[in-house]
Amino acid sequence: MVTPLQDMRVLITGGGRGIGFEIAKDLAASGTRIWLGGRSESVCAARNNLGSSGIEASTHDVGDTHSVAALFQRIRATWGGLDAVIHSAAILGEAGRFWEISTESAWQVLRVNTLGTYLVCREFVNLWLERRGSGRRGKLILFAGGGAAYGYPKFLPYGCSKAADVRMCETMSIELAEAGIDIDVNIVAPGANDTDMLRQVRQAGAEVRTVVPFSKPIALCRWLLSPASDGITGLFLHVNDAYQQLAQRKLREGAFQLRRVEP
Repeated sequence: MVTPLQDMRVLITGGGRGIGFEIAKDLAASGTRIWLGGRSESVCAARNNLGSSGIEASTHDVGDTHSVAALFQRIRATWGGLDAVIHSAAILGEAGRFWEISTESAWQVLRVNTLGTYLVCREFVNLWLERRGSGRRGKLILFAGGGAAYGYPKFLPYGCSKAADVRMCETMSIELAEAGIDIDVNIVAPGANDTDMLRQVRQAGAEVRTVVPFSKPIALCRWLLSPASDGITGLFLHVNDAYQQLAQRKLREGAFQLRRVEP
């Protein structure tokens, strides 16, 4: 029996390690066709470690317009299109109080994490518009992080970049719906996962109260890729939310979005 994920073509940015690689490993076991993207040649080693057919890999810089365009041109030439993107590429940047962080480090974080999200989403939508009529909804899955919904001392640029991604997700969902483009875009708060980034956070002296197993963001991503989430869009979802029930209940205005709350 063919599952909904088995014949999907999915780009996973930041797929060479961490949460991106863990998601890729799970989806590969389901027969999903995966394109791993990463900024170093280690992404090719990651592809070999998955040990599955139907997997491509290439290096790119998500914060560079020409590099992202070249990535999607290669996907276009090889696969003809994409069904989904899981955009997990991000950098943490320099740790320190905001007046001590270098301008170069702050800009690099914003370039990769925020501009990168915009560039990847833009290229996916344009590629999707070339092949409309498949009957399947496109899926864009983004990742939030520490500081997206609360202050994040010692990592101000990172927190700001992730808060920007949350608002970007909501705005993109509105524009896609108004244009009648059949793509759902949502952003995931994965919790603190056991990654190199989490180790950097700990080394900087930041408090990490609990670690969330990879199985939780994997499960949420699988649901967001599936037809069960069709029409669910523009939401900021934590892995511990009861997201499976979203299609069955009416959300109050502003639910699962960034909003100012009156005291």
